[in-house]
Amino acid sequence: MKVFIIYDSKYGNTKNVAERILEGIKQVEGIEVEISYATEVDPKIITSYDALIIGAPNHMASPSLTMKKFVDKLDELNLNAKNVAVFGTYSGRARVTDRAVKKMEKIVGKTLPNLNLLQPSLSVKVKGVTGPVAGGELPKCLDFGKRIGNKLKNPKI
Repeated sequence: MKVFIIYDSKYGNTKNVAERILEGIKQVEGIEVEISYATEVDPKIITSYDALIIGAPNHMASPSLTMKKFVDKLDELNLNAKNVAVFGTYSGRARVTDRAVKKMEKIVGKTLPNLNLLQPSLSVKVKGVTGPVAGGELPKCLDFGKRIGNKLKNPKI
Protein backbone atom coordinates (compact mmCIF):
# COMPACT_ATOMS: atom_id res chain seq x y z
CA MET A 1 0.00 0.00 0.00
CA LYS A 2 1.44 3.37 -1.07
CA VAL A 3 0.14 6.68 0.31
CA PHE A 4 1.01 10.20 -0.80
CA ILE A 5 0.42 13.22 1.46
CA ILE A 6 0.10 16.52 -0.40
CA TYR A 7 -0.21 19.77 1.53
CA ASP A 8 -0.17 23.53 1.11
CA SER A 9 1.19 25.67 3.94
CA LYS A 10 1.86 29.38 4.20
CA TYR A 11 3.25 29.64 7.74
CA GLY A 12 4.33 26.02 8.27
CA ASN A 13 1.35 24.91 10.38
CA THR A 14 -0.27 22.69 7.76
CA LYS A 15 3.17 21.25 6.96
CA ASN A 16 3.61 20.45 10.67
CA VAL A 17 0.22 18.69 10.68
CA ALA A 18 1.10 16.75 7.50
CA GLU A 19 4.35 15.56 9.08
CA ARG A 20 2.51 14.33 12.20
CA ILE A 21 -0.01 12.49 10.01
CA LEU A 22 2.94 10.87 8.24
CA GLU A 23 4.32 9.74 11.62
CA GLY A 24 0.95 8.18 12.47
CA ILE A 25 0.75 6.31 9.17
CA LYS A 26 4.30 5.00 9.64
CA GLN A 27 3.10 3.29 12.83
CA VAL A 28 1.02 0.95 10.64
CA GLU A 29 3.09 -1.87 9.11
CA GLY A 30 3.01 -2.47 5.38
CA ILE A 31 2.31 1.09 4.25
CA GLU A 32 4.78 3.22 2.32
CA VAL A 33 4.20 6.95 2.63
CA GLU A 34 5.60 9.98 0.84
CA ILE A 35 4.96 13.66 1.53
CA SER A 36 5.34 16.85 -0.49
CA TYR A 37 4.37 20.49 -0.67
CA ALA A 38 1.79 20.89 -3.45
CA THR A 39 3.85 23.28 -5.57
CA GLU A 40 6.93 21.05 -5.40
CA VAL A 41 5.42 17.84 -6.73
CA ASP A 42 4.66 16.85 -10.29
CA PRO A 43 1.08 15.54 -10.08
CA LYS A 44 1.98 12.79 -12.58
CA ILE A 45 4.06 10.93 -9.98
CA ILE A 46 0.95 10.54 -7.85
CA THR A 47 -0.67 8.22 -10.38
CA SER A 48 1.06 5.17 -8.90
CA TYR A 49 -0.17 5.67 -5.31
CA ASP A 50 -3.04 3.73 -3.73
CA ALA A 51 -4.28 6.57 -1.53
CA LEU A 52 -3.95 10.34 -1.30
CA ILE A 53 -4.15 12.57 1.75
CA ILE A 54 -4.75 16.22 0.88
CA GLY A 55 -4.27 19.08 3.33
CA ALA A 56 -4.77 22.82 3.10
CA PRO A 57 -4.96 25.83 5.35
CA ASN A 58 -8.20 27.75 5.65
CA HIS A 59 -8.12 30.99 3.66
CA MET A 60 -11.28 33.06 4.11
CA ALA A 61 -13.44 30.00 4.99
CA SER A 62 -12.18 28.04 1.99
CA PRO A 63 -9.21 25.76 1.24
CA SER A 64 -6.18 27.56 -0.18
CA LEU A 65 -6.22 28.41 -3.87
CA THR A 66 -2.96 26.48 -4.32
CA MET A 67 -4.63 23.28 -3.14
CA LYS A 68 -7.79 23.84 -5.18
CA LYS A 69 -5.66 24.21 -8.32
CA PHE A 70 -3.67 21.09 -7.42
CA VAL A 71 -6.83 19.01 -7.02
CA ASP A 72 -8.02 20.28 -10.41
CA LYS A 73 -4.76 18.95 -11.95
CA LEU A 74 -5.47 15.52 -10.42
CA ASP A 75 -8.72 15.40 -12.38
CA GLU A 76 -6.69 15.27 -15.59
CA LEU A 77 -4.73 12.18 -14.51
CA ASN A 78 -5.50 8.48 -14.58
CA LEU A 79 -5.10 7.84 -10.85
CA ASN A 80 -4.62 4.38 -9.40
CA ALA A 81 -5.69 5.70 -6.00
CA LYS A 82 -8.84 4.19 -4.57
CA ASN A 83 -9.04 6.35 -1.43
CA VAL A 84 -8.55 9.97 -0.44
CA ALA A 85 -8.56 11.72 2.94
CA VAL A 86 -8.69 15.43 3.72
CA PHE A 87 -7.29 17.60 6.51
CA GLY A 88 -6.91 21.29 7.16
CA THR A 89 -5.82 23.96 9.58
CA TYR A 90 -7.87 26.93 10.77
CA SER A 91 -7.77 29.76 13.29
CA GLY A 92 -10.69 31.23 15.15
CA ARG A 93 -13.18 29.50 17.38
CA ALA A 94 -12.90 25.75 17.86
CA ARG A 95 -14.96 23.54 15.56
CA VAL A 96 -15.32 19.80 15.15
CA THR A 97 -14.80 20.20 11.38
CA ASP A 98 -13.82 23.51 9.87
CA ARG A 99 -15.80 24.94 6.95
CA ALA A 100 -12.74 24.86 4.70
CA VAL A 101 -12.32 21.12 5.28
CA LYS A 102 -15.99 20.57 4.42
CA LYS A 103 -15.47 22.58 1.22
CA MET A 104 -12.35 20.55 0.40
CA GLU A 105 -14.37 17.35 0.84
CA LYS A 106 -16.92 18.70 -1.68
CA ILE A 107 -14.19 19.76 -4.13
CA VAL A 108 -12.49 16.35 -3.91
CA GLY A 109 -15.84 14.55 -4.22
CA LYS A 110 -16.78 16.52 -7.32
CA THR A 111 -13.34 16.52 -8.97
CA LEU A 112 -12.34 12.95 -8.07
CA PRO A 113 -15.67 11.10 -7.85
CA ASN A 114 -14.09 7.66 -8.33
CA LEU A 115 -12.13 7.90 -5.08
CA ASN A 116 -13.54 6.81 -1.74
CA LEU A 117 -13.44 9.75 0.69
CA LEU A 118 -12.29 8.40 4.05
CA GLN A 119 -14.23 9.94 6.93
CA PRO A 120 -14.06 11.75 9.23
CA SER A 121 -11.69 14.39 7.92
CA LEU A 122 -9.36 16.25 10.27
CA SER A 123 -9.53 19.93 11.30
CA VAL A 124 -6.62 21.29 13.34
CA LYS A 125 -6.81 24.57 15.24
CA VAL A 126 -3.98 27.10 14.90
CA LYS A 127 -3.37 30.04 17.26
CA GLY A 128 -4.01 33.10 15.14
CA VAL A 129 -3.28 33.32 11.45
CA THR A 130 0.43 32.51 11.69
CA GLY A 131 0.26 29.82 14.37
CA PRO A 132 1.61 27.79 15.99
CA VAL A 133 -0.68 24.77 16.08
CA ALA A 134 -2.83 25.04 19.23
CA GLY A 135 -1.98 22.94 22.26
CA GLY A 136 -3.42 19.44 22.24
CA GLU A 137 -3.97 19.38 18.47
CA LEU A 138 -0.85 17.50 17.29
CA PRO A 139 -1.80 14.19 18.98
CA LYS A 140 -5.01 14.29 16.91
CA CYS A 141 -2.81 14.34 13.80
CA LEU A 142 -0.91 11.21 14.85
CA ASP A 143 -4.21 9.48 15.61
CA PHE A 144 -5.64 10.56 12.24
CA GLY A 145 -2.60 9.12 10.42
CA LYS A 146 -2.80 5.86 12.33
CA ARG A 147 -6.57 5.61 11.71
CA ILE A 148 -6.14 6.24 7.98
CA GLY A 149 -3.30 3.71 7.81
CA ASN A 150 -5.40 1.08 9.58
CA LYS A 151 -8.41 1.77 7.33
CA LEU A 152 -6.27 1.38 4.24
CA LYS A 153 -4.71 -1.84 5.48
CA ASN A 154 -8.04 -3.26 6.70
CA PRO A 155 -10.87 -1.63 4.70
CA LYS A 156 -13.58 -3.39 6.74
CA ILE A 157 -12.62 -1.42 9.88
